[in-house]
Amino acid sequence: MFLFYCSLAIIAVVSAKNEEYMGFRVYNLTFSTQEQQDKFHLLKSDLIEFWQRPNLQRNVVGQAMVPPSHFPWFEEQLEKLGIERSLHVTDVFEFLKEKDPTPMLRNNRNFDYTDFYRYNEILNHLNTLKESYANNPNINVDIIQHGVTDQNRPLVYLKISRATTAIRPVVIIEAGIIPNEWITIPAVLNTVDRILEGSAYLDAFDWIVVPVVNPDGYEYTHTNLRLWSKSRSTRSNLGIICPGVNINRNFDLDWSHFDSSSSPCSHLYAGVEPFSEPETKLLKHLIDEYGTRTRLYLSLQNNGGFLTYPWHFEKAASGMFRQHHLTGIDAVNAMNENYILGAASVVFGERASGTSVDYVRSNGLLYTFNIDIVQRGNGVLIPAGEIRSIVDDVWRGISAIVNSII
Repeated sequence: MFLFYCSLAIIAVVSAKNEEYMGFRVYNLTFSTQEQQDKFHLLKSDLIEFWQRPNLQRNVVGQAMVPPSHFPWFEEQLEKLGIERSLHVTDVFEFLKEKDPTPMLRNNRNFDYTDFYRYNEILNHLNTLKESYANNPNINVDIIQHGVTDQNRPLVYLKISRATTAIRPVVIIEAGIIPNEWITIPAVLNTVDRILEGSAYLDAFDWIVVPVVNPDGYEYTHTNLRLWSKSRSTRSNLGIICPGVNINRNFDLDWSHFDSSSSPCSHLYAGVEPFSEPETKLLKHLIDEYGTRTRLYLSLQNNGGFLTYPWHFEKAASGMFRQHHLTGIDAVNAMNENYILGAASVVFGERASGTSVDYVRSNGLLYTFNIDIVQRGNGVLIPAGEIRSIVDDVWRGISAIVNSII
C-alpha cells in the first residue's frame, strides 16, 4: 500500500491536470433497506470518495468515486449488501477533460458571477470593495489578515459594520472549507453584496466573512486536481507523499472518531492533532475573539441540497433543536430549490467528528447551520451558467435565517 501511495505522489508531480483520476469510476448507489443504510460504513475506504452520500430515508442516490485498484472490492461489497448500482461516470479523467475548463489567472475580469475566480482575483475584488467604501461615513469594510497558509498565501476575512462605536451581535459566514466546492465562494461574496445593499442587516449585526477558508487547496483544484478536498500542509509523517488535512475534520470536538481518518493519504485525514492547521486556527481565533457576541454562524458547503444544524458527531440534535428547526423552516421555504432540513447526523445517516459548526455550537454559540448547496449539472461540477441563480437562492435562505433572528 505504501508503494501505491508513493506512485500516486510521483504521478501527481509529473502528470497533467487530473491525470491521477485516469480510469476512476463513479458509481450510483441506491439503498432500498434500513440494513443497507446501517451498514454504509462497510463501503468506506480511505481511497473512495463520495460525491454524494446515499440516504434511504431522504431518497438520496449516492455517488462514489472509486479508483481502479478498488473496483473488485467495492463491487463485492455492493453485492454482499444487495445494493443497486449503476455507473455514473466511466472514467473521471475523461469526464473532467470535458467538464472542467479551468479559469485563467487574470486580474481584470469583472466580478459578475458568470464564472469562477482564482484566489488572487478574489483578493483583488476584496481590496476593490474596501477601497470603494473608504470614504463612506456610514459603513466600514475592513480586510483583516490572520497569518498565512502553508504555501504562504494570506488568510483573510472581511469585517463589515456600521461606522459607529455601538457593540452589535455578530454573524460569521465561512466558505471554501472544502476546496473543490467552488460554488460556496461566489455564494458568500454575493452575500457580501447583499449585506451592503440592505441597511437593516448592518443596523442589526456586524458581519465577519471568510470567503476562502482553504486557499492552498482551492488553488490546487484549479491547477492540479479538480476534486482535491484537503489543504496542502505536510505535517504528518507522510506529508510529502500525502499532503493535506481535511479542514472540516480538524476541529477539537470528538476529533478523529467518525467519518475521519488517521491516514494522511485519506481525503478525510483529520490532521496530527486538533487545530494543527492555520486554516482551523483562523476560525478558532474568530470564535475566541467574538465569543457569545456571535449570534449566527454559517458554513457554506456543496453536498447537495441540505440545511443542517448540530450535531454532526452525535446521533442527536443540540439543545437548540426547536429554534434551529423553526428557523430552518423559514429558510427552506424561502429558497426555490428543494433543501432537506434536519440535524446533520440524522439527515446524513451517520456521524462526523471535528466539524466547524459542531465546534462553534459546543462553545455556546446559539444559531449554527450548514448550508450544503444544491448540486447541478453532473454533481460536484456546477456549470458557470448556473452560478447566478444558485447564489441568489442561497441568499434567500441566508436572509430568511437572519430575518428570523433579528
